[in-house]
Amino acid sequence: MLALRVTRSAARDGLYTTQTAERLRRLGWWLLAGSVLAAIATSLAEKALIASLSLDSGISAVSGMWSWDVPFMAILTGLGVLSFARIMRVGITMREDLDGTV
Repeated sequence: MLALRVTRSAARDGLYTTQTAERLRRLGWWLLAGSVLAAIATSLAEKALIASLSLDSGISAVSGMWSWDVPFMAILTGLGVLSFARIMRVGITMREDLDGTV
């Protein structure tokens, strides 16, 4: 949904606008933080389910905090989107300088 908003905003307002760069930055943070939090929540839920189904397993839900699968591709994608948003922010200032010069 956020990616669709970024695409529609860029098509409507233009690529090098502050709104597009801000929405792209939000998308990057959403990918970065959301993927990590979703992986931790999934691990906690799985460990809690295992602990509730077994009588004497020695597993608790808190042990899920240390055994979660790191979503490397989502983290790298989020960092890439954040980097692109920063590049766009610099491009916006360069475009404003160019428009003021010409």
